[in-house]
Amino acid sequence: MGRIDYKKLTNLNGRLRHLRISCFCQRRLISRLTLTVQCLGWKNSLTTPLPRVNFLAVIAGILALVSILFPWWGITATGFGGSTSSMWGLFGGPSHNPDINNASSFSNTITAYTPIVLVLVLLSTALAVAGSFAPRLRVLLGGLVTSIAALVGYAALIGYTASNNCQGNGCISSSTGSESIFGVTLTWGFQLGFYLFTAATILVLIGLVFHETLTKHRSRAETSKQNA
Repeated sequence: MGRIDYKKLTNLNGRLRHLRISCFCQRRLISRLTLTVQCLGWKNSLTTPLPRVNFLAVIAGILALVSILFPWWGITATGFGGSTSSMWGLFGGPSHNPDINNASSFSNTITAYTPIVLVLVLLSTALAVAGSFAPRLRVLLGGLVTSIAALVGYAALIGYTASNNCQGNGCISSSTGSESIFGVTLTWGFQLGFYLFTAATILVLIGLVFHETLTKHRSRAETSKQNA
């Protein structure tokens, strides 16, 4: 057997030990760098602003859409143990004309101009929903203006039609009211669709007042702190 050089063996062991320590340090450095990058990414995700929505305007848009499915104005005749109704919506008039003077002209006047109101209602719905996500008030304000225009326009249409219809018995002289003729009572006025859209307009107005508060952005970190 050859002679063992203990000095060389000692130097080899020292180099191996230094190599193991160096590899260990490199692995720790890499793991720390990875952890630091992950922490920075998590921190950035925590500070990302969360979008806020004006939920009042969204509800208003839904109510406005639902309102077009119901009648906006109508006449109900009751007497002799029965009742009949003639209702007008934004998609047309009743299947039969009510028992009033100039019934055909009365119905034609309403149905001729309701498409304009329908366009205003759909436009106000779109603006209300779009404005609920926008940080500025301009879009939501446009929705409020078109909503008011739809309400005022429809009320003016009914008032104009009623004033032109008032001739003798069976006279409808106003937007709402009632009259009895030979045991038959006529009752007329605005219906569910009109009141639903009125509620939607009020919600848009309230949402406009609190729009800045409802749409203010905040970070996920603030949200987690508040939840904690």
